[in-house]
Amino acid sequence: MAVTSRATRERAQVVGRSRSHNGCVKDQPDLRMTARAFIANSFTALREENVIPTPVFNPYLAVGRDYFGGTIHGLPEYGKLERQLDQTYPERFADPLERRHAEFATSYIFGFLEACIARCGRSQDFDPGSAAVDESIDELLAVLATTTNEIVCCRHLAHLTTTSGDEVQIGEVTVVPETERRRDLMHRIQEEVRGAASAWNRDDPRPFAPPHSLLIIREISDDPEPYEIAARLSRRLDRFLFLARLLSAGTVQSTYEISGAPTLIARMNPLMNTFRTGWFGGLVRRTVRLSDEENPAFAAVGGLIDAADVKREGMVATSFDVAISKFNGSHTDDSPYEQLVDLATALEVALIGTAKDTEGLTLRLRSRTAALLATTDDSARALFDDVNLLYGLRSKLVHGGQIKERDLRKTIGRISTVPSETPEHRFGVAIGHAVDRMRDLVRRAILARLCLAAEPDPLWPFAGETAVDAILADDAQRVLWRSRWHERRDELGVGSAYGRPPTAVAFLSQDDR
Repeated sequence: MAVTSRATRERAQVVGRSRSHNGCVKDQPDLRMTARAFIANSFTALREENVIPTPVFNPYLAVGRDYFGGTIHGLPEYGKLERQLDQTYPERFADPLERRHAEFATSYIFGFLEACIARCGRSQDFDPGSAAVDESIDELLAVLATTTNEIVCCRHLAHLTTTSGDEVQIGEVTVVPETERRRDLMHRIQEEVRGAASAWNRDDPRPFAPPHSLLIIREISDDPEPYEIAARLSRRLDRFLFLARLLSAGTVQSTYEISGAPTLIARMNPLMNTFRTGWFGGLVRRTVRLSDEENPAFAAVGGLIDAADVKREGMVATSFDVAISKFNGSHTDDSPYEQLVDLATALEVALIGTAKDTEGLTLRLRSRTAALLATTDDSARALFDDVNLLYGLRSKLVHGGQIKERDLRKTIGRISTVPSETPEHRFGVAIGHAVDRMRDLVRRAILARLCLAAEPDPLWPFAGETAVDAILADDAQRVLWRSRWHERRDELGVGSAYGRPPTAVAFLSQDDR
């Protein structure tokens, strides 16, 4: 009963989408008869090769991986079905070599066969006359009748959840938190992307760096390139995460992503992208908790980024883009030392930019950080000293200087955000706190630059030269600059994003941060 209900739901979804774009799905009795005959003979051939019946646990097969395509190509019913599809849908399959976005009936035929196997495998009924085969025939006709591609992208994350424990919608992204049943997120992925299990090929991903959540985004488009749609959706999730990190200082990280269609038969096969191969969570954690109340903040900061007047024409890279890239990259690199180097570069390009004069660079960076980022809970002196310590580590790492473990422990212990009670045997956690401090300084520097460059009347535009150090040396001007970007942050309604965040916790801590 459950299998039939789910199959009926799948058919209703795809037929409903097809009808909404094309009026109705043609009945095609001759094509249905040919398709069923093809499945009957394919099932006979695959039984002889012990391909079916499949295990209930894994009914998702792929040609070339689980069975020999030549076995199917050699069937007379295959050729008949291919010819009939070519004749029935010339707008898709006629003269494929003369069109830029060519389609071939053979890809849909194998997708149809594997959809039948998957549905029959779940019910353990490999009868060509079964309801599962009926559902697959309906889906084949519905997919071929529609002129659009619907693609869904699901990204699994570490260190992110919702405040309520329920799903929330932020812009175009649905945030689905993990429940007490850890496999619920995997089940949700398979509801969104039919056949997603074929992408992880019996080795389903099981990262552990709780709390976990899914980000889900979709697009229905006339774009004939479904893989390009998937790439666009992935980039939009990257932007969503960038905004979440800017607003929360969270350590949220991507673990893996599945992209594909909401039907088993589709122009695009499900794809899986794994973002990290090592430990997903890092050594310290600051959990991001989202609610629908964050919608205005995401929209405001996103608008600020889009409005930034960054001159990119004729440029290979800009300082602002490098700062963002290094900031985001620090959430994926496994080495804390590489993270420190990249983040130091990000802080430098965010607050120094393209200045040709590099004299006294470290002092200027310390002074600008202290002058612009100081708050009531993060003093200018603490900022000045921390940048000195962190940038000193960066210089030794970049220039090949030797660092004794004893000296490194001593330096990191002097950073204002590294808890003094961190045990000696947990030195890695202390390094994690040092990286987190540097990452937060970069985060706040990016936000400050956006506010100071914002129209109208930008004080520090991205284009041109601004005598920043001379301006900040003047008490009145320094107060004006700091007040300006504080006012802008308050206008955006994201004032809490600009201050020092709560102290991160060790990754194995029971603290809910």
